[in-house]
Amino acid sequence: MNPRTICIMGRLLDQEDGLGVYSSNLLRNLFDLDRDSRYLVLLRTNKCAGLFESYPNVQTRVIPSRSKLWWDQVSVPRAARRAGADIIFNPKFSLPLLSRIPGVFVLHGSDWYINPGNYTWWDNIYIRVMMPIYIRKAARLLSISQVAIDDLVKYAGLDPRKVRPSYGAASAHFRPVKDRKSLREFAERYRLPERFILTVGRVYHTGHDRLDEYPGGNNERLILGFRLYHERVGKLPLVVIGRDIEKYLRSHGFDDAALKGVHFTGFIPNVEIVNAYNLAEFFVLATLYESFPLPLIEAMACGCPAMVPSTGGCPELAQGAARLIDPLDVQSIASGLLELERSEDLRTQMGAAGLERAKMFSWRRTAEVTLRILDEVAPRVKAGALREEGS
Repeated sequence: MNPRTICIMGRLLDQEDGLGVYSSNLLRNLFDLDRDSRYLVLLRTNKCAGLFESYPNVQTRVIPSRSKLWWDQVSVPRAARRAGADIIFNPKFSLPLLSRIPGVFVLHGSDWYINPGNYTWWDNIYIRVMMPIYIRKAARLLSISQVAIDDLVKYAGLDPRKVRPSYGAASAHFRPVKDRKSLREFAERYRLPERFILTVGRVYHTGHDRLDEYPGGNNERLILGFRLYHERVGKLPLVVIGRDIEKYLRSHGFDDAALKGVHFTGFIPNVEIVNAYNLAEFFVLATLYESFPLPLIEAMACGCPAMVPSTGGCPELAQGAARLIDPLDVQSIASGLLELERSEDLRTQMGAAGLERAKMFSWRRTAEVTLRILDEVAPRVKAGALREEGS
């Protein structure tokens, strides 16, 4: 009787975005919980080769490949077969289609079906052809929210009996920060205003070999809503965290006058963004659709009042702890900004409610749900049973 072997498709770990954060946090907690199984983490580059070296039951192997398709469909099943894997697990969607090893993967959203204009025509064709195939191929699935499950039942033929929501969480460093010196140094480094509204955004698709614009960030309407907020005598500046957002906006017709009062920081590492949430008067997210809005969870975990879209997974995750807006309506964005600026009591109430709501999400809970699904597909062999067999 040998310990169970699980092969992890880990190329997602290379991404410096929410998907990369999701994968690294989930896997660390999964490895902490399950010391009875052997894990083989397959990577496409050396970038994260040392990430799990402290885990004695985890082996990492780098398999370079120019093509993601070749890596997924040829390199991974070959390595899994040679390792004698009992399960192939992908923290994102896709599985080796010709492998006989049962597979489990995570559904990260349904935006392709809700907002196809956010993606290129070939991405939309790929999703509509391949997503149902991957769903049928999977032995079981996990999802980052219930709304993603509901959408994919409707649009991709997902059998709801095969899937379970596992959600995600803020990383452990997202919490209220009391070190005023540290916060002051962060503010000085990025030349932040004394008081401000915070947003984080993106203008390009992540995880791609090319830089395609991502309209789902909805940055244009957020800036227009902010302009209207100022016309109505709103006083706070807007701090925007994200790579190339100012460049993107200026290339889309926003000049100095349109961007007055907007402070662009550029990219800030995830480990530092906690300081921005703790310094902000409140946080606004105006993206068109988020199946699992990680910035909302991060803001709530820091006690930062949050204003988020009424679409996608935001209402499900906030459960009344955030102010909802219509991301398509500039008036709705401006009204929300004014309401939160003008009521300190409301901000205090929302910050406290957010802290309590954020406690419902933890990476350990996500890993526990994931482990239960893996156990259903291929049961673990407990270490005690192995010792007993060997005696």
